[in-house]
Amino acid sequence: MKFHDAHCHLADKDFMKDFDISTAMKKWKKSGLEYVIGVSSKISESYKILEMRKEFKRIIPGIGIHPWKAKTQMREELKTEFRQIIHDNEIIVIGEIGLDHHFIKKEERYLYQEEHFRFFLELAEKNRLPVNIHLKGAEEEASDILTSYKILSENILIHWYSGPKKVFNQFLERDYFFSINPSVLTGSTHIEVLKNTPLNRILTESDGNVKYTIDNVRVTGSPGIIPEVLSKIEEIKNIKLEELSVILQKNIRIYANLVGDKI
Repeated sequence: MKFHDAHCHLADKDFMKDFDISTAMKKWKKSGLEYVIGVSSKISESYKILEMRKEFKRIIPGIGIHPWKAKTQMREELKTEFRQIIHDNEIIVIGEIGLDHHFIKKEERYLYQEEHFRFFLELAEKNRLPVNIHLKGAEEEASDILTSYKILSENILIHWYSGPKKVFNQFLERDYFFSINPSVLTGSTHIEVLKNTPLNRILTESDGNVKYTIDNVRVTGSPGIIPEVLSKIEEIKNIKLEELSVILQKNIRIYANLVGDKI
């Protein structure tokens, strides 16, 4: 059975403390890992994940700046760096990007978040790239912003959605993808997203190195936990695991622009 992880912080220093990537990738590959999108929170992680891609072809690099890191106006030199990265790399995802008005309480930073978000959406539009989006407490604002850009709906992934049902329904109507993660194993309300999202709009993610408490055991998110997520989807959606795996393989290829199975 093949599976993917559409959102994992492989290049995060804390993730690399928990896992020896070389050993872990071999283990995950053996258990069925096909692709893992290594999202980035800042420019240094973006370069790191590109380096990791050279050694591990199952890694799809995600470049970007997390809204938590958008603390000042974006420097022109930084914009140039990101443009150059895209110019130099064929297979790439833009993320993790987005807005966060929930965990970030300083409203003066919201303007910087939006500036960063719009910059990366412009890059995605211009280069026809997929986006991996974090939204928390700013779902309505993000929904409005997204309508301003001509990005294919199949290239938009909403990571770990937990916002208003109204916006969720808007995103469903636009045919965005939603990533389902191990929180569905913990009794989280995220399970409602799973229940209400069509199978052809679902991707799976670990959001590693987020920690989950599953059956009273503290577990670090990683591609290795995705098979358990698949079993939960199988149960909720009443579908055979083999059939589910085929659907999800198709979904990740569509989302990440893996035309002709490039990897």
